[in-house]
Amino acid sequence: MEETSKEVSNRGLAIRLKYAFERKVEREAEHGRKYTKSLLALKMNESRQVIQQWFRSGSMDKFKALRLSGELGVTIDWLLTGRYDIDTITITTPRVKALVTLFQQLEPEDQEHIYQEMLELERRKREKIDALFNLK
Repeated sequence: MEETSKEVSNRGLAIRLKYAFERKVEREAEHGRKYTKSLLALKMNESRQVIQQWFRSGSMDKFKALRLSGELGVTIDWLLTGRYDIDTITITTPRVKALVTLFQQLEPEDQEHIYQEMLELERRKREKIDALFNLK
């Protein structure tokens, strides 16, 4: 059976959908909220059975995939293809997003300098933690 241009269907999409849903559940839980497939169905104006079918087959209308990506907080490109970009990273606060945006605007050598500084800070932090554990 040939896929229509309106339909997307693949196992990869189903896997990415499950992952995006799990991340959404985690993000909502961090704020003390519960997120379920029933709530997703309600927000998407679909039945729970349709939502279950999407999770099983990865088959859905492209326009619904677009709405779904917005609801789950991932890009449509990532949901459909798995291509990774900054919008698929879970950015927890507007402050972090602003920092990432500013970082991307820096010259490559400035980015590298900041990156190396961060690695050094992380190394020192690990050394302190290791030293504390060795005291016990």
